[in-house]
Amino acid sequence: MRYSIVGGVVVTPDMIIRGASVTVEDGKIVDVGSSDAPVDFQIQLDTDDLLFPAMINSHDHLFGNYYPRIGSGPYLNWLAWDNDLKSCELYRERSHIANIDLYLLGSYRNLISGVATVSDHIPHSVNSEFIPKMPMTVMKDYTLEHECSSFDLKWGRGISVEHAEAVKKDIPFITHIEEGFDEESMLGIDILDELKALDEYTVLIHGIGFSKQDIETIARRKANVVWCPSSNYYMFQLTTDIKGLLDAGVSVSLGTDSPMSGGLNIFEEMQFARTLYRKIYNEDLPYRTIVEMVTTRAAKNLRLRNEGKVEKNFKANLLVIRNGDVNDPYKSLVHSWFNSVKLVIIDGVPVYGDHTYEHVMRHFDRHYQAISINGLERILVGKPHDLYSRIWENVRFKKVLPFFPIDFY
Repeated sequence: MRYSIVGGVVVTPDMIIRGASVTVEDGKIVDVGSSDAPVDFQIQLDTDDLLFPAMINSHDHLFGNYYPRIGSGPYLNWLAWDNDLKSCELYRERSHIANIDLYLLGSYRNLISGVATVSDHIPHSVNSEFIPKMPMTVMKDYTLEHECSSFDLKWGRGISVEHAEAVKKDIPFITHIEEGFDEESMLGIDILDELKALDEYTVLIHGIGFSKQDIETIARRKANVVWCPSSNYYMFQLTTDIKGLLDAGVSVSLGTDSPMSGGLNIFEEMQFARTLYRKIYNEDLPYRTIVEMVTTRAAKNLRLRNEGKVEKNFKANLLVIRNGDVNDPYKSLVHSWFNSVKLVIIDGVPVYGDHTYEHVMRHFDRHYQAISINGLERILVGKPHDLYSRIWENVRFKKVLPFFPIDFY
């Protein structure tokens, strides 16, 4: 099936292109620009619609998606917060929900916010059975060590083994790092460097304890960092030295972490990132840099070589934002919210959008349901109504989560 998206403004995000069409075939972008090749149908955009690459969430805990936040920091390290989590009533409430439904909640949380791909920091032994059942893309090609400390959760087979496999397979090696200020946590970069597990394959989550020397080492080794400002600030009342990382040329992408400690969605994370940067450094983090953190930088860090751009031969993972400022599209994306999302396409298939695109979705062999978000009629892939029905039955009341605030027809 071959179709084109016409009208609006394309933000690649390296370039802003007005009046271009994007042609999609077999899940890939086959042309960006004017094309006379025949198509099966067109998707028409308004002149102030903005077409971006769909976003990449570089760090989420799909298994841990629930609400509200818990805990009362600041904490010494992540383990103290985790102990509070596991002793609270909300954790027991969440435990009544089936694992597959927690994963679906997390996937929908991302999808309706314009995210096509998520890095779920959970062992393959836990998430491998759920990944194929998700309505959006959950990364499956990575190796993992939970953290460099004695209180590591033993998710991996050891730092050296996991890192060596990542290098062999050309996939990312992902680990939490320096998520705390105890003496052991603060040695994280030294440990990785000593084990020769700090390089371009390494993806470091959080790093709130990074010293100036740590940052210099990370930059020299060309390792990558994922910043989760909302979760960091909620748990510790501070975050990593993001300006130091960016000034050193480290590739930084953005993650939400769990909504039980972090932001509701990637939109809130982008907005908080800019607010916190201004608070700490008394200057603005450019909108374009933030957009790169959820597109091109995220794809680079996670070694997703055909994602993060609107470009020929890349995956057709696309996001349309309505009523955008064509003169500052990066600002428009950062300040978007639920009502801003007009259409989400993953692997060339529309998975979420305005009800006016229902005729487009009929071209695809997928199950969709009609829902309402903030009073707007939407079409969403899958069976979200059934999901909420199961959750309500399990927790024994009609809990509606603010990161997936839907009404049903």
